[in-house]
Amino acid sequence: MSLDKYDKDKFVVLVFAGPSARFVKKADEYYTAGVNVTPNLIEETDFWVVNDGCYLVDLSDEKLLKINNIALPQFPHTVNGVDYKPTVNIDYLAITKYLPSNIKVHPFNIHTAPKFNMPYNTDLPYFEVKSSSESCFRWLLHNGFTKFITLGHDPSGGYHDSQYSRPTKQGGRFMVQTPVDNPRYRLVHQRMRIVVEEAKASWIRVVLPTGSSFDEEVFNKVKDQALDKTGYAEVIL
Repeated sequence: MSLDKYDKDKFVVLVFAGPSARFVKKADEYYTAGVNVTPNLIEETDFWVVNDGCYLVDLSDEKLLKINNIALPQFPHTVNGVDYKPTVNIDYLAITKYLPSNIKVHPFNIHTAPKFNMPYNTDLPYFEVKSSSESCFRWLLHNGFTKFITLGHDPSGGYHDSQYSRPTKQGGRFMVQTPVDNPRYRLVHQRMRIVVEEAKASWIRVVLPTGSSFDEEVFNKVKDQALDKTGYAEVIL
């Protein structure tokens, strides 16, 4: 499914799952992207990226009607309720057939496809990743986007209190209440900085006050941090 209709010169505002995640309002000046259940913090989501199939049942029917595209592995993780391994009989077609028709589906592959000997399609984009957040960056870069603003990317770890659905290796989900995976998220932060810098793209990490939201006014305050620049910057308002 082509993304040719999208203006690749526009910023993409990505909402990740960390404590600094904030609600993002729709605006013509930028696109929006969410991972896992962060579309719940986005008024209208242009791009939804997940590595784990379990999250497809975690958004309301009303929210799904406000999502335009989903990108996910050909063989998603966490589809069997037991562990994170993909399952050969449950591919992206099986888990997306229940989504409403307004959501366009874009498969890719990640490192677990060869690791677990999945019969994956080598014609699809392939990424070596450590998280859905990294998949989101890599997939957007692969499709030609180069200007990013993130909310909820916190290198020290932790989760926003809206992130109610975290899959477990024992099966099921639990409400995230304490910071977890801190070492992994510090690693993901470094990996994503390298990816952005190698692509000569721009990434602005924005931290807003608790209770505030991201909108056109905030966008206009921070966008110039990436004007004629590449690499990583931080803006704390």
